[in-house]
Amino acid sequence: MSESGKNLREQLVPLREKLRATHAVIRPVSQVTIRLKPRDSRDSFATTVDNVLPWLKNRAGRELPESAWAQQSFELTDVGAQRAAAIAMDDPKYWTARLDDADQFVPLRTWVTEVGVAVDGSGDVLFGARLICATRGEDVPFDRTIPGFVRGIVAKELATLDGEALESKARVVATDKEVDWLVSLLEKPDREADVIVFSLPEGSINELYTAIPVKGLYEQTVGATHVIVLTAPASYLLTDRVGKELSVFRQAVRTYKPLFRSWVDEPARHPLALPDRIANFANGGAAAFEKWLINQSLANTVVHIAGREQRLPSFNTVRQISAQLERDKRKEAGATDSDMLVLYQADNNHLRNELKEQKDQYDGLLVSADQERKIAIEEAGTAKRQTFNLRLRIRALEEQATRISGETRKPVPNDLADFEKWCVVELGGSIEIVNRAYQGVRKSEFEDISLIYRSLLALRNYYVPMRRERDEKKKFAYEKELAELQLEESLTGDGVKFDPDLYSVTYNGIRKVLDRHLKRGNSRDPRFCFRLYFFWDDEAEIVVVGWLPTHLDNRMT
Repeated sequence: MSESGKNLREQLVPLREKLRATHAVIRPVSQVTIRLKPRDSRDSFATTVDNVLPWLKNRAGRELPESAWAQQSFELTDVGAQRAAAIAMDDPKYWTARLDDADQFVPLRTWVTEVGVAVDGSGDVLFGARLICATRGEDVPFDRTIPGFVRGIVAKELATLDGEALESKARVVATDKEVDWLVSLLEKPDREADVIVFSLPEGSINELYTAIPVKGLYEQTVGATHVIVLTAPASYLLTDRVGKELSVFRQAVRTYKPLFRSWVDEPARHPLALPDRIANFANGGAAAFEKWLINQSLANTVVHIAGREQRLPSFNTVRQISAQLERDKRKEAGATDSDMLVLYQADNNHLRNELKEQKDQYDGLLVSADQERKIAIEEAGTAKRQTFNLRLRIRALEEQATRISGETRKPVPNDLADFEKWCVVELGGSIEIVNRAYQGVRKSEFEDISLIYRSLLALRNYYVPMRRERDEKKKFAYEKELAELQLEESLTGDGVKFDPDLYSVTYNGIRKVLDRHLKRGNSRDPRFCFRLYFFWDDEAEIVVVGWLPTHLDNRMT
């Protein structure tokens, strides 16, 4: 293959090898941050630390010192042992540990595990664990995991994630009240974890009939995600609340990302896997999909979340704070200058080592991020080219169909029962309708149902060609069609200034204003007043419909 024929991944191989000679490739693997509620007279702080210590002992390769079992600070640096250390503070009450675990199978690869346990002002115990992979040799792919002690802590304590109790297995949502709870969880503004919802086959309430076994996924992501099983009847209830485009049913699986808002959200932001895709997933079917979903879910836990470092600081940060507190304590106790000098020298040595380590990690993260950025740019470019070619193909087929039929007007449905299916078949390639607009149609009281369909056909047959070709004849044809339908097209006005959520939608990850609308009638009675709000996407050369068929109110109207 010629150099120009190589894909970007192949071209980056020599660069990656060169960079590994000087920098480790640092990949954050997973992060768990949960809250433990008080239980009777139990000391959750102490029992949580006790749950971590045996794991540290088994991985360290040597017996831990007595101070470790007394939940005090220690550092294990014996020859033949893996680097392990803990810092304990009384005020504020905090215990943090770190273990550097050499990979048994991949040379020059180390797994860095950090643990933090703290008591906050409410008396709750905050617990966190982060896992990092540092590779100086061959960057062999790996599956993401969470440390094994996390499962033990969740099983023994009253653990919560995003304020919701973590149970011994995935939660089943079946009733109207439980669906309301699920929607409130999805829309919780401070939710940090993904919500993975498994739906059941049509008519089923048996939680065992999910597309993949839920038990294994729940155990491997516990404390990092919310895992829900949705019965078939509950799927219809969820659809009523968030719309068909953002719901999940018939054995599909959907991952709801944080900051979910059904009113303005894009379905693509919350990935949906249909049962056929799961069963035929590459390299192993359902089992391969399960592994992929676990990896994706844990990868989402390592994105930056504001305030997380303040709640549970890193091991190095706590070491520096602890050292400062110890110096202040010694000084107040009347330590001599020579004693203080010894402390300062020890702290300086730690700081130099930590700065070097942080620089290595930072450089390694930059290497990883740069590789991923270049690959993402290449893949995005490929996707754009493919999408552009598909649009050209669709456009050619539409023009051919119009020439063959000799007409653009044909009967439209007399009800809205299959409106979404009709839109996909008739409008694909020219008009995209966002989920919120579908919700508007489902709740419509507008009496002239044919106008809903014909207004969309007017955009497809006349407005879109006019915008794409900028032809005066097509502009005239569009205006003639609007006149026949007794519609007027105009700017939306100042509504977006007073209620931006109503007059804009999220499209391709960007907030876009619905700056134009088709309208008929001035009555506020939803049976007789028609509005269709949209904007023109210059890059894709399509119309995006954000709401219909009623008027969008604002503070002015």
